[in-house]
Amino acid sequence: MIQHYKKVKIKKLKIEKEFDYRSSDKFIIIDPEGDVNTSIQKINLLRRISNLENILTISESNYKLCNILNIRDTDRVNWEFLIGKSICRDYTKYLLSEIRHASGFITSYHTEILPQRIKLYENLTSVIGPDGHQLETPIYSHSSVSGRTTITQGHNFLTSTKEFRKSCKSINSDHLVSIDFKSCEPNLYLRAIGKEIKNSDVYNHLMTELDIKVDNRSQLKRGILSVLYGASDETARRILGGDNKTLAKIKTFFEIEETTNKLREEFDREGFIFNMYGRPIFSDKSILNKWIQSSAVDFCSLAFLKFARDNNLSVSYLIHDDMVVNCSESEYQLIKETKTLQDPCSKISLPVEISIVS
Repeated sequence: MIQHYKKVKIKKLKIEKEFDYRSSDKFIIIDPEGDVNTSIQKINLLRRISNLENILTISESNYKLCNILNIRDTDRVNWEFLIGKSICRDYTKYLLSEIRHASGFITSYHTEILPQRIKLYENLTSVIGPDGHQLETPIYSHSSVSGRTTITQGHNFLTSTKEFRKSCKSINSDHLVSIDFKSCEPNLYLRAIGKEIKNSDVYNHLMTELDIKVDNRSQLKRGILSVLYGASDETARRILGGDNKTLAKIKTFFEIEETTNKLREEFDREGFIFNMYGRPIFSDKSILNKWIQSSAVDFCSLAFLKFARDNNLSVSYLIHDDMVVNCSESEYQLIKETKTLQDPCSKISLPVEISIVS
């Protein structure tokens, strides 16, 4: 599969005083030829992005004692005197183990891709709700196993109905306009494994390419997505109308077994996999779907950010592979014929549909 990242080596590491048994900040050289300087607290930020627990401070690892003595992370403590040298040595071993673990999953995703992705979701423009009142601007979280965004504050457009969104209005422009990737996940995945898709409608392409005969395009779409999302053969076959040959054609064309096996080997060896951009995924449940879903989120974020910047568009909200922007009538006329968007990192272009929401 296509990969667009590199491993990043830690050069100098700051160990903040709350992680040091002498309660002093320390700096250690991990690799003189390394790429970045970082700290335990910064590593904890990266861990939270992947939904991992923080590396514990000394006081957190001795919670009961510290709670009784009312000791906080900010306090200067002689830990050797308080808990003994043996426990301090055990904690140091734990800390070194976590540092080694982090050294294995930090990539250019954390230093280059993620900061760009986050910029897309910042400084969003509010919209007017159906009742005429301004909706609270959503605040997105990027911390999850796969990287799919959630909304932690503000109006939750991710759970709003289409009818609700169509009733919203731009606060300062003529229109709210949707830029929506068409069949993003299967389209991106097929290109990631080297397939050339000539038809802008991937499902029509597959019906022709594989000589698939199903009752309708919607049935094929549901069947293919069930395969990519890890459904059993029995479930996928039932969705496809009980056709074993069609299911076999789809699984072969999508290289399901080969790709899944590669990902499982990677997970068994490392304890995680990387998506196309180097985001670590610490779960092997529905492992192929995790890779596709995670890669698609980053692809959309990078492609949307480029398009918004190139066209000076004000973004209001995002729903996974759909970005809604504020447009004057003249701005809409300039972008409405756009057929594809490209991620500047992977150089992959995928088809989009641009339409007026309201």
